[in-house]
Amino acid sequence: MSEAEPLKLPDLMGCLKPGEKVFVILHKDPLRERIDVRTSEVLGLEDDVLFLAQTEPPVVREQIGAPFEAALLLEEGQTLRPVGYAARLLNIIEDYPCLDHALVPALAISAPRPEDFFETSLRMHYRVTVDDDMGVLIRLEGLEGLEWLEEYDGPELLDFSAGGARVRLPGSAQAEVGQSLPFKLVFLGSGYADGDGIVRSVERTPDGNALLLGLFFTNMDIRDIRYLERMVARIVSACRQRERDAEYS
Repeated sequence: MSEAEPLKLPDLMGCLKPGEKVFVILHKDPLRERIDVRTSEVLGLEDDVLFLAQTEPPVVREQIGAPFEAALLLEEGQTLRPVGYAARLLNIIEDYPCLDHALVPALAISAPRPEDFFETSLRMHYRVTVDDDMGVLIRLEGLEGLEWLEEYDGPELLDFSAGGARVRLPGSAQAEVGQSLPFKLVFLGSGYADGDGIVRSVERTPDGNALLLGLFFTNMDIRDIRYLERMVARIVSACRQRERDAEYS
């Protein structure tokens, strides 16, 4: 877990209310640049136990007692800053009662204290800048304000990694930090990966003609994650080879 200095932000405890989105970081491998992040939400907080919705894919009972990291996205203006704390899985409950009295699977984890939070990261991937001849594009669903644009060809992909992307949209587009947008990242002639893109940042260009979105990829199948990792590695390798060739030209 991180050795960073704890964040002295008392309002973080107030974020742990039912319905708040939480990211469960089960594994980080800095050497291989891999991270296992799963989306959840707060179901309840009782004394020193925080109850989270079971993730997809689910956390298994064999992981009870294991340490991991739980993270929130702290909103700062038009950007989101990931902050987390070192937690431990205490139990897996099959019938936790929600506010609407429904019984749902839940993770019981150790609750944080205000001084436990530290700045963290939800991605650990090399970011690729997109060239026109790269044959990579992204499709997004759920965007508002684009219905009247007859010549809109879709978002312009600026860069991407196995964990997220930056896109440029027409100035009429509307999006909010924290919004979930289903995405499909298409590699022309090869295949695609899809899932949900959580809006991490929203920025309008100075001329007001475009909107820049930062997306964090989540809710992806293992097959899509592995495929995206391979495609990123292939593109990075090709780019580095071109750089080496240019040195001797």
